[in-house]
Amino acid sequence: MAMKFKPEDVIFHREEYLKISAAMRSKDYPPLMKKEVQGRVNLRHRRSNPYTRDGKALVSFVMAGKDLKSDVRKAVDLLGGLGKAVRSQDRVLLKPNFNSDDPPPGSTAMDFLMAVIEILREDGCTRISVGESAGRPWVPTAKVFQKSGLSARMSEARVPLLDFDQAQFIDVPIGGEYLEVIAYPKDLEDFDKIIYLPTMKSHYLAGFSMSLKLTVGLTHLYDRSLLHAENHQFVSQRAAEMSIPVKPDLILMDGRISFVSGGPAIGLAVHPGVILASGDPVALDVQGVRLLQNYAAVNHLVMDAWSLPQIKTAVKHGLGIQRDEDLLLIR
Repeated sequence: MAMKFKPEDVIFHREEYLKISAAMRSKDYPPLMKKEVQGRVNLRHRRSNPYTRDGKALVSFVMAGKDLKSDVRKAVDLLGGLGKAVRSQDRVLLKPNFNSDDPPPGSTAMDFLMAVIEILREDGCTRISVGESAGRPWVPTAKVFQKSGLSARMSEARVPLLDFDQAQFIDVPIGGEYLEVIAYPKDLEDFDKIIYLPTMKSHYLAGFSMSLKLTVGLTHLYDRSLLHAENHQFVSQRAAEMSIPVKPDLILMDGRISFVSGGPAIGLAVHPGVILASGDPVALDVQGVRLLQNYAAVNHLVMDAWSLPQIKTAVKHGLGIQRDEDLLLIR
């Protein structure tokens, strides 16, 4: 991306970024131009959170060291272990963040993704797939997969890689305040469990991009124009509502490097050096926001985490815990 952005800048150049991303967007990519669906289904992948204690949602917090796989394993073990959410015979979909091919935290770090795959295999899970769809300015997704090295790495690891641009889609009723119907890949019906692998970062329109907003990558590219309707006024709320039909069974968030200004692809980066895990997207995102608020930056995270539009909308629709007293942080 040919944007003049100095790493030391605290202020993100929003107008310039909008112009560049608009210029990047493909003008004739079919999924952007038309939506074809295979009917309408009341999809609901929303199992109860297995990672609770005394009625509170657990969020584990691990300082990352030199042994990444051990640190990711530790984050899961602090919650109670992988077995609480995933069984060896389960068909598991890993949903990383390859919205663009930019380096972390713009996209999921390859070592983090591979650490999770290795942990799953060590626990007997062999039916693992990775699936994603890039953001509208960066499509085709196949190009992002190739430029980021994801295609080559998944081929080497013998892990099926699903390009949701090429998937069949089904319309799903949302019943939200901002969204009525959104299309999701029919492939979701083929999986027993879904694991989210977000990066911890700010987002220049949505405030932040963590586990709630990661669901956007499961929606049809044509429908994502709705996300930015009305001159980007309600991106946070619409992103949260896109999570109504789908809840991850486990979330592992890489916070070793994070944007505190800008995002999702480029911005002012800091190094919190943490890994967070949870079964509750609201609890995890609240904790992630609080970590980002420790850094001096110009962003949309200046208010209490529970007052942010994305969190408030998620709470309204029952997408996770409702209040701070329901969150238990485990270090």
